[in-house]
Amino acid sequence: MFKSLKLPLVLVLALLLSAIGLFIAWMKVDRLHFPLQPGLESEVWTVEARLDFTGRNGTARVVFALPEAAPGFTRIDESFVSRAFGLTLSEDGLIRNADWTLRRSRGDQSLFYRLHVYPEGNAFRNTLPAEEIDEFPEVPEYPEPLASAVTDVLARARSESADIFSFASRLLALLADDSDENVKVIRDSLPRDQWEELVTEILAGARIPSRVVYGVSLQEGFIEQPLIPWIEVNNGQRWRGFDPQTGAQGYPPRFFPWMRGNRELVTTDGVRNLQVNFSVTKLTIPQETLAQQVEGTLLTGLLNFSLYSLPIATQEVYKVLLMVPLGALVVAFMRVVIGLPTFGTFTPILIALAFRETQLGWGVMLFVIILVTGCLLRVALANLRLLLVPRLACMLVIVIGLMVFMSLLSDRLGFAQGLSIALFPMVILTMTIERMSIVWEERGGWETFKETLGTMMVAICGFYVMNHYLLEHLMFNFPELLLVLLSVCLLFGNYTGYRMSELLRFRDLSVGKS
Repeated sequence: MFKSLKLPLVLVLALLLSAIGLFIAWMKVDRLHFPLQPGLESEVWTVEARLDFTGRNGTARVVFALPEAAPGFTRIDESFVSRAFGLTLSEDGLIRNADWTLRRSRGDQSLFYRLHVYPEGNAFRNTLPAEEIDEFPEVPEYPEPLASAVTDVLARARSESADIFSFASRLLALLADDSDENVKVIRDSLPRDQWEELVTEILAGARIPSRVVYGVSLQEGFIEQPLIPWIEVNNGQRWRGFDPQTGAQGYPPRFFPWMRGNRELVTTDGVRNLQVNFSVTKLTIPQETLAQQVEGTLLTGLLNFSLYSLPIATQEVYKVLLMVPLGALVVAFMRVVIGLPTFGTFTPILIALAFRETQLGWGVMLFVIILVTGCLLRVALANLRLLLVPRLACMLVIVIGLMVFMSLLSDRLGFAQGLSIALFPMVILTMTIERMSIVWEERGGWETFKETLGTMMVAICGFYVMNHYLLEHLMFNFPELLLVLLSVCLLFGNYTGYRMSELLRFRDLSVGKS
């Protein structure tokens, strides 16, 4: 079916082109979240931190911990409202801080930090990927009577659990029982706001790695609230969250972690009455806009393969041009595999492009009227025995005249669709009429009818393919798919099998042989 000598080289080239095109498209979907369907929208959450304080009529400094990188979340952009304060961003590995300073601060002051974050599909999960742990924590030295109380609670949790996670859950459940004397001793050992740090020290008594994680809940009702403290426990393979008050496994609803460990959220100098609150709101934006914003953050360079960077007028042109290769693929399939004859190679594509504006029904009717009228006038010109080039020039004048006449007639009759006939490719119409006349003279009316019918059928198929909303979306957002179309055209170029029309044509021989 395919030429044996050319198949290996063409096949390798086709596979290579397809792999490159599909890989770039996959990268844009995976890294930039380009949509595979038109009209998709994404939820982007705005997290705002507000720092209120009172200046002491002197030098003021506020160092605020910015959110750490979190698996499953993409930080799109961030902004600061600093007023008269100077702002410096510092970064030490994964730790980032905003440092606000002012020479003289007096009265009530407010600073704002705003972050746009996009949660991916695996953002809100109960476990996190494994992290390498250098060493397990040492057993702390608790003072009495705290040491005895902790030892007793740890022993009870160990006897009622099967693994590290169940041990942590059971331990926290025991610590929630205020009626227990040992629990009272433990809870009285530290202030209430340091309870999570105490829990990590108790878990260290069993040499279990744990840490405190602070975050916000991405839901509409989270307004003017402090960070939510939570406990994370590692079993040597993964981290899992636990409610420090009840021991329930998992995280708060739609939990976005802000920072982990013993890191201070805010450190200040020269201010008093500090209050830090967080608020959350949801935005719904088109996924194409999200992709451009994510690219601006990640700087992957993938938008170099996107048409969104072009002027809008140019984008509209390419929305049409990028559908032409699909039309060419339809022509290649219909002529090589199906075996439909057409007037010219790309004539059906140009006619299908005209149908985009005239709509299919009106387009077919206007096209047939122009062809029939043009062929009749072409017969009249043939009797004048004109040279080829002057005859084509005359036909071009006649075709344009017919288009003008039909537009004026449609306007008088109130048919707005007839005005779009001006979008027909007049040169292609002229050459089609000339080709029809030659076929009629050389091979008769039946062959002319078959080629006309084939041209119309291919143009109609091309119209439906080139006007499919999903294909138009994919080609514009992923122009690298042109490499895939090119590879398919290369494979069609080596097709040597029977056309379907030939199977019908020689069906009598097949029946007789059988």
